[in-house]
Amino acid sequence: MVTQLSPNLFMLNEGGNNGAILQLTGSRDASFGGSTWSQYDAFEHIRWGAGDNQPNVMRKAIEKNTTVQSLLESLRDMIYASGVGFFKKEMIEGKSQLVEYTDSRLEDWSWSTDLQDYTISAINQRVDNANIFTKWKYNPMEDWFDLSVLDSFKTRIGKAGDFHVNPYFGYANHQVLTKTEKIKGFNRLDREFNVKQTVTVSHSKTNQPGQPYYSFASWWCAEEAIELANLITAFHKNGILNGYNIKYLIRMPQDHFDKDGMRAVDSKESKARWSKFSDNLSGWLAGQKNVNKTMLIKYLRGSDGKMMDNVDVQPLKNEMSDDAYDKVWKKSDQNIANSVGILPTLAGVNPGSGNDSGSQIRVMAEYQQHFRTPIHRHAVLKDINTAIRMMGYKDVFAGFKEVQLTTLDKNPNGSEAVVNHSL
Repeated sequence: MVTQLSPNLFMLNEGGNNGAILQLTGSRDASFGGSTWSQYDAFEHIRWGAGDNQPNVMRKAIEKNTTVQSLLESLRDMIYASGVGFFKKEMIEGKSQLVEYTDSRLEDWSWSTDLQDYTISAINQRVDNANIFTKWKYNPMEDWFDLSVLDSFKTRIGKAGDFHVNPYFGYANHQVLTKTEKIKGFNRLDREFNVKQTVTVSHSKTNQPGQPYYSFASWWCAEEAIELANLITAFHKNGILNGYNIKYLIRMPQDHFDKDGMRAVDSKESKARWSKFSDNLSGWLAGQKNVNKTMLIKYLRGSDGKMMDNVDVQPLKNEMSDDAYDKVWKKSDQNIANSVGILPTLAGVNPGSGNDSGSQIRVMAEYQQHFRTPIHRHAVLKDINTAIRMMGYKDVFAGFKEVQLTTLDKNPNGSEAVVNHSL
């Protein structure tokens, strides 16, 4: 008998002669974590979700959703703004400000590592699942590290402090399909170690409480709202094709098909006739071409001249209106937008609410850039700044160049690039 005393403490063989206490010393992510018995897991890496496929599960949830991917791309664009540049801190009129800086070596490194493409890829990983795995490859000819982003779907944290890469992670038989590549972890405090390894991997994430391994994106917490929105879409599609809800109550005598004229039929034939009639009825009353179709039924009169028992079709009132479904849809969209971290008006889920004029949108866009992107940007810039520091730059920093919306009389394009001096 096993009795659980606490989340990681168990009594084995309680009441027996050989009782023992088992303490589990392994840890797991509190949210979207792997097995509780992680130290007994056969994998050499840390599971991402109970099925080691949490990114795949969340992607499946948004494949047919009309809102989430667009919001994630909007957040990505807000973070990226005008792209990444290099800056130096200088004292101007007694204030510390960032001034744009570049030189030929930084330009060459940016070209070699494809800096803007790396940045966009890192942001995509960040907004999708909140984890950025960067591959560092030492270039002995130039004495610098080229950066590239590893797909989080294919990357896991190894139990030995390394990182594992397998294109079939997320699938139950990944160990059979191909061999996992194991890469040493990057050490930002030991350049010589990284040079010696040639290829290393770093992991950039926000240190969320209860998440020692994998972070998670805020929109993952809206999984049920996403599922609700998906159900509404599927419901409307089915409603258009087949007619909304149950529209008719059809009543028939239980022995309606027990006779063929004056001849009694056996139970097998009766069931077959019921089945055939039911299939025909679905064809008559359901389907895209049959919505609100009229049904004509013949009936017999008894000796008293009244209608004998036959098929009785009664229309049902639909208490759930389209407006009610629309309200549920809008509410789910607002919940999803809030979970992504985009103001509802900018997300396009709150139109006509009196706060969507040009000037108000401009203020909200600037607020979104200045106050809702810094943590994301810090996670993305971390490895870039580490890379240029290892190139010998101690007073140069990578930073994002903002996009400031303006009026057409000031700038024909309606926007201009600016530097956020608070970086």
